[in-house]
Amino acid sequence: MPTPFPITGFDRHWFLIVNGWTSISPILNAVAVVLAKYAPELWALIFLALWFWPPLKQNRSRRAVVYATVSGILALVISMSLSHFLPYRPRPFVFEPHLVHQLVSHARDTSFPSDHAAGSFAFAIGLFYARRRDGWWALLFAAAISVARVWVGVHWPTDVIAGAIIGVISGGIVLALRSGLEGLVQWLFRLFRFKPERRYWPR
Repeated sequence: MPTPFPITGFDRHWFLIVNGWTSISPILNAVAVVLAKYAPELWALIFLALWFWPPLKQNRSRRAVVYATVSGILALVISMSLSHFLPYRPRPFVFEPHLVHQLVSHARDTSFPSDHAAGSFAFAIGLFYARRRDGWWALLFAAAISVARVWVGVHWPTDVIAGAIIGVISGGIVLALRSGLEGLVQWLFRLFRFKPERRYWPR
């Protein structure tokens, strides 16, 4: 019986490869489960660390947290909207339960696109405003989360690829229009009583 949203040969080929990594090591499986299942909580810990790390000044890292958060919200709105308007796509463990090594439980809802990938890549792009190095590390973390979603058997590769594209576009839009968020940034700085950074000018 054909599915409303097709599962491509690319998806089946690469899903079987990545999901097959479950046979490598129980430790790697545990890492994949943590990344796939607790990605929102892990991102929240990163943002809280960047936001409250002393000294409590109005710096680029805290601005980046605001931009990353807004980027993630935008990406999730786009991703969730698409999942409601596009035809249903069965998750791997629904489509081929006899071939899938499912490491985490999940609802049998549509799999396309991946909200985890969309939010993670949007967060990562937003953090580029802090420092380029921070952005690259965040992108690596987002990629690891996306691979983990395939690894544990809940997403097809194109689900996370589409989510990554949505996240990158959302982050790019927010950074390009970040001047419109200045009011929000300043309100948050006042709310948390962050002091302006001292600027040392040459004599």
